[in-house]
Amino acid sequence: MNKFTLTLLIFSAVIIIAEGQSFNKVSNPEKVFLELRKASQSVNSIQAAFTEEKILSVLKEPGHSSGVFYYKKSDKMRWEQKMPSSYVILINSDKLRVQEAGKEKNVGQASRMAGQIKELMIGLVNGDFQQNKAFAQSCLESTGQYMIVLTPVNRRLKNIYSKITLVFPKSTLHLKELSFFEKGGDKSVMKFQNEKFNHPIDDSLFSNF
Repeated sequence: MNKFTLTLLIFSAVIIIAEGQSFNKVSNPEKVFLELRKASQSVNSIQAAFTEEKILSVLKEPGHSSGVFYYKKSDKMRWEQKMPSSYVILINSDKLRVQEAGKEKNVGQASRMAGQIKELMIGLVNGDFQQNKAFAQSCLESTGQYMIVLTPVNRRLKNIYSKITLVFPKSTLHLKELSFFEKGGDKSVMKFQNEKFNHPIDDSLFSNF
């Protein structure tokens, strides 16, 4: 799978092991989903650093990348990978643009898929994933975290992903870890650090590379 698809499309058993913790099904998932919706509705903007680990079946060692992330309610997002190479995704209302190594890529030929990508990425950040009919959802918990497991039912996404997982600390209810599990066995894990919520963000960040 090429880097564009892997990054953009930018994920049950009773127990899932993640980060050394045991996750079990919650007794009242609707209560958890309601709490997560309330938390997301209070967020107007996000600034954060991220790290990403890609575990690929064709490589012996996982790949690592890092960068910065910006979100502004309700449909603006900038995903900027800085290391080991430059890669930027801009989402601004109905527009999606991608730049790699300083050159903009043409995503117009896949406009339908690009629209689905935009909807998915924004939804994972702002909580709208709960209304996304492309996924079946289940809710798990550990001592200090909730994990939402999204299982694709949409044909296009089912051909790529076996599941997507989102991890939220119970203390904040803000997204801390996002993982994509591909059908072929590859895995991508994104973790967020140094988050700032509801700070002013200039709109130019979402329209200019």
